[in-house]
Amino acid sequence: MAGGSRDRSLREELTCAICCELFSEPVMLDCMHHFCKGCILAYWDSCARVPSCPQCRRTFPSRAFRTHYLLSGLVEKVRRCGSEEHQQKMQKRLEDALQARQKEMENLLQRKRVVQEDICSLTKVAGELNFKIRAEFARLHQILEEEERSVLAELGQKEEQSLAQLHRHVGQLEEGMAVLQRDIEHVKQTLSKMEDVSLLEVESLDIRPSVHVETQPALDLQHYRDSHSGPLQYIFWRHMLRSICPAPAPLTFDPESAHPNLFFSRDLTAVTERNRAQPVPISPRRFRQCVNVLGSQAFDSGRHYWEVWVGSKTKWDLGVAADTVDRAAKVKLCPENGYWTLRLRNRTEYWATATPWVRLTPRQPPRKVGVFLDCQEGTVSFFDAGDMSHLFTFHQVSAKRYCPFFSTCFSDGRDNVEPMRLCHLAL
Repeated sequence: MAGGSRDRSLREELTCAICCELFSEPVMLDCMHHFCKGCILAYWDSCARVPSCPQCRRTFPSRAFRTHYLLSGLVEKVRRCGSEEHQQKMQKRLEDALQARQKEMENLLQRKRVVQEDICSLTKVAGELNFKIRAEFARLHQILEEEERSVLAELGQKEEQSLAQLHRHVGQLEEGMAVLQRDIEHVKQTLSKMEDVSLLEVESLDIRPSVHVETQPALDLQHYRDSHSGPLQYIFWRHMLRSICPAPAPLTFDPESAHPNLFFSRDLTAVTERNRAQPVPISPRRFRQCVNVLGSQAFDSGRHYWEVWVGSKTKWDLGVAADTVDRAAKVKLCPENGYWTLRLRNRTEYWATATPWVRLTPRQPPRKVGVFLDCQEGTVSFFDAGDMSHLFTFHQVSAKRYCPFFSTCFSDGRDNVEPMRLCHLAL
């Protein structure tokens, strides 16, 4: 409605007062009124007297006017906008704009739904994690409370036993003192009657001690204190380690699976790559193309955790491999080939060998890496074992049997010669 009124008002402003149509070649007289060029000339031709303005009747010395090009352009634009073709173009433009806005609205609604789903998922996962963390801490609290009750009960039992022994000793001493007191009174009475007592009676008097109380060992209070002091937190931490699930796996390397260039420590917990191969038995379990080795223990169920010292090595690979991986060929480390691993290259480039690979940016270069395999959940997680900060987790991990996997990579002279070590956390 308002738009139509503005259009009508504009057309009225651009309408010639003589022909009542939109201006055609509009001209402006000296009185500032506008007319079609043809209309004003025809008007002046019809008048015998001097030229004048049809609107204000002002007369002019001559037939003078100025062509109004700006008004002409405006009139042309209004005439063009009023055409059916222009109306169709405008309608098409508005329809396209409406369609674009509706499509954009659908896109925003879809994005909103995704964000709302993320909110619901986050709330659900946060709740599950909250429950899991509370359960884990409740278990730790239970372990500590049981340790506390056990230690306090043992302390109370020893205190009760020691006090009972001391009280018995006090009773024996009091009994002896009572007997001695009677003897003292008897001797005193005898002394007071020395004039009336014959020497024969004095000589027959038994003046030997009439009581014997065995001497008890002195209470070693310092030993009692020391036996219940010491580094209590460390002691209880060692006790708690026995209850940790999963307990850190005491892994060793499996020499039968090792590339011939790999050399091991006597206890099979350290491995180093050398630039010469050693004679080894032929085995289908052995890696032939890459300097890889597996752990001596494989897993098909449960949850397992182990730690690997990588120190200042410039490159390495480690993680989990399916027991069935091809060990004779050189294959890409990726989940499709049965590998779920982390790798270091060029001293500072950390990658998770997912599909596609994921570049990692740890807070600091990890010198010891923790690997957590959960067979039931189908996950392999990696941690910086120095502060237990999370590095990466593989999901949908699936194999019949899982083997800890390690690769020292080639030593490149002396640059990468540091051994890779399996860390044993003593319980």
